Amino acid sequence: MAECTLLVWEYTGLDFIEANMDIYDFEAENAGARINYYRDHLPDINRSDFLIKDEKDLDKIKFRGLESGRCRYFIDYCHAWTEYSGLDIFPVLCAPWSLAVNLYGLENLVVAAITEPDFVHEMFRRIVYDLQVPMYKALTAEIPGCTSIKLADAWCSPPVVSVEILRDFGAAWLFRLREAMEIPVVNMGIWGSSYLKGANKDEFHDIINRMLGMIVVWDPDLERDGVSYYRRFATKLGVPFITGFSTTVLLEGPAEAIAARAKKYTLEGKEGPSPYMFLFNNIGPRTPIDHIRAAIAAVKTYGAPGATEATPFRLPEPAESFGGFLKKKLRDNAEGYRFEWLEKSGWADEVKR
Repeated sequence: MAECTLLVWEYTGLDFIEANMDIYDFEAENAGARINYYRDHLPDINRSDFLIKDEKDLDKIKFRGLESGRCRYFIDYCHAWTEYSGLDIFPVLCAPWSLAVNLYGLENLVVAAITEPDFVHEMFRRIVYDLQVPMYKALTAEIPGCTSIKLADAWCSPPVVSVEILRDFGAAWLFRLREAMEIPVVNMGIWGSSYLKGANKDEFHDIINRMLGMIVVWDPDLERDGVSYYRRFATKLGVPFITGFSTTVLLEGPAEAIAARAKKYTLEGKEGPSPYMFLFNNIGPRTPIDHIRAAIAAVKTYGAPGATEATPFRLPEPAESFGGFLKKKLRDNAEGYRFEWLEKSGWADEVKR
């Protein structure tokens, strides 16, 4: 997995890539949640049989050691990542709210947060102190160079949850988790600002800034509200600003439309004193490489110092196939990849030709 992640990073031309797996069910599996495995996409929670069904099941929420679930696999992955890249690793794991969703069910959790808040707070207390903190401390002790953790929390986004639920549960327990850890912990992967108005919208961005220390916004929020709205908010707070667009747009294209949107977002996003980044969040597996390259080229062109609306731009030449790229890597394997996975992959025949 480490080899394939890094090979795809090099092939696409991205500047930076994070090390993560199927980040929403990793901790739940360790606690005993049932996982469905698939041939063509990430594992997922068995949503017909949640681990926690009522209060009597709360004792199940605990860290079961590094030999439970895929903890050891994750540690090996992190070591391989560092071995190949020479870089320290900053893993992405699961935030308390989204972990509770995978233990108890989304609809169950939202309703219980409103009707049985004491029960939900007790569930979160166990998730944070009995599962996440001991797990993360055990993991970081085995992963040299792991000096911070990012937590993903897509299930804690409007309109799935209200700002009150985000504040009282998602953010409140993230802050408690952060206090209990001895390394920085930040929360990413919350969006939905365009569903909010007025004071709710302002409070939402204040919470996100306190959870992450920056403003992160993707489509459809950017499409609905405009990049400039969020740029002004990041400038007012004096924090970095990160944008990204829809994975569907990147998948369907055409390349000219992708480049145009990347140009617009980048020019408007960099108009401020704080740093600006463009994040390609979870690129779909069937996305054409030329679509990805078009977006990256536009971001780099118009994100450059002094670039303006009038800066000339040309779409990159069509890329070689991933199989052709692998052939070259096999001949010039400076990183020392083992390629043990290649024979079982869908690329074996093309590489042999």
